[in-house]
Amino acid sequence: MNTIIMIFALPIGIFWLIREKRAMRAYEAIFSDFYEKVKADTHLSRQEKIKLLEEMLYKNHYTVTQKTDHTVRGEKKIFSIGWMFIGLGTLYIGLILYILWYLYFQKPHTVEFRID
Repeated sequence: MNTIIMIFALPIGIFWLIREKRAMRAYEAIFSDFYEKVKADTHLSRQEKIKLLEEMLYKNHYTVTQKTDHTVRGEKKIFSIGWMFIGLGTLYIGLILYILWYLYFQKPHTVEFRID
């Protein structure tokens, strides 16, 4: 049974990894579009713009690590299902290594917005 799981886990992992790369580009485009809309809105004050951007980060489960009058920065670790399945397909050793890397060494994805 373990052999069957490992045989199918590697191609499934590669498939999910490709999907995650595409989804990440779309995810970043949503943030970018929202940022441009807020930045271009002339009816909002700078504090209101910062508040909107901060709410966007909270709604997407980011932790706000820096907030000033001009910037908001959020960080979030993103778990990769693709790498998990690839690790599962390598005799479970890769899975354990990926989870340890995720917990202790992976740098969080950072999003920073600047309002000038």
